[in-house]
Amino acid sequence: MSTWKKLGMGVLATGLALTLVGCGNSKSSSSSKMGKTLTVSADPSYKSYMKSVIPKFEKKYNVKVKVSYKAMLDEDDALKLDGPSGKGPDVLMAPYDRVGQMASQGQLSTVKLASGRYNATGKKSVTYKNKVYAAPVTIESDVLYYNKKLISTAPKNFKELEKLASDKKYAYANDKTKSVAFLTQWTNFYNAFGVIKGYGGYVFADSNTNAKKMGLNNAGAVEGLTYMTKWFTKYWPTGMQNVTSNENFVTDQFTTGKTAAVIDGPWMAATYKKSKIDYGVAVLPTLNNGKDYQAFAGGKAWAISNYSKHKTAAQAWLDFISNEANQKSLYKSASEIPANTAARKYAVSTGDDMATAVSKQYDKDVPLINLPQMSEVWTPAQTMVTNAASGKMTPKQAANKAQKSILTNISQKYDK
Repeated sequence: MSTWKKLGMGVLATGLALTLVGCGNSKSSSSSKMGKTLTVSADPSYKSYMKSVIPKFEKKYNVKVKVSYKAMLDEDDALKLDGPSGKGPDVLMAPYDRVGQMASQGQLSTVKLASGRYNATGKKSVTYKNKVYAAPVTIESDVLYYNKKLISTAPKNFKELEKLASDKKYAYANDKTKSVAFLTQWTNFYNAFGVIKGYGGYVFADSNTNAKKMGLNNAGAVEGLTYMTKWFTKYWPTGMQNVTSNENFVTDQFTTGKTAAVIDGPWMAATYKKSKIDYGVAVLPTLNNGKDYQAFAGGKAWAISNYSKHKTAAQAWLDFISNEANQKSLYKSASEIPANTAARKYAVSTGDDMATAVSKQYDKDVPLINLPQMSEVWTPAQTMVTNAASGKMTPKQAANKAQKSILTNISQKYDK
């Protein structure tokens, strides 16, 4: 898993590994240029989708393909060795936060994006040092889930959530002085970032392109951290500070009907559906300063291995798989929100509240940072939250320590 997921993001529709290998006899000059074979990588959950699109690609480009399935992040990790040895795929998928890292290591080839298919956030998500290294496939964002049996409409701001937390009917069973009305895993910086950003903090300078300067300890970031600390100390049970068990606690409280609202990603929808809970999905509540909760805009992208000998065919695959029709097909098959803007509008037009919430929130969000240096942020930022929440440090002290640690690690590992 990518780093932020390892820190407690729950199950995401991960694994994508498609290996499109085949043989074909092409006499045309265009097919000859493409080559006879192509290897690609995708999630096992994409089997039905791939079976529907591969024959169309084969017919259009006269390139035979064969599919094998391997977890996306396992495939990404394996490319370092499999690529040079000739065992790796020509095309594979990667989460946005892996694109920059893999590109910086020379594993990905630059690609061309078909015009008019993506918004600025989508393009930035796959851009590293002003070069494009992948084609966006899906979009993701934290959203607000709410229990329709407990509250009729989604809370629109954090003042409403605080009011719910003051209602005794949401008192925690093991400590009546605490509330489980609203819960989220802020010890995971993927979730906490939106509050930090909304209050004026940031991770890296220059719109997250300059890793030598940070804003995790500026006045806005400290204000955001102070507000999160209020929830840990005033409202939530102490177990919410436990980074190894709080995710399961949040899920259990919501799926058993004790919690009115939680903030989490679309990957939790399957778990909530299994619990039979009647829930709704909405954009994230406005913060108490009136600003948007600006979460990370995540997702997955198709990329071309820099070791590939069939880059022309691989580029054709990216162009083909990201068109409106195939992106609509992906949504229908896998229920993932398309990155293609036209296909995304289609998903929203179906009345799907998840598609609507993710789409609206995504437009408010900050592209998930794909700089390699971002890998040094997750753990210190998690500790920053727990240090403040536990009272071991003031929010300012915790922020100062985290930023210093991150910059030191970046300097040692990247400034050579």
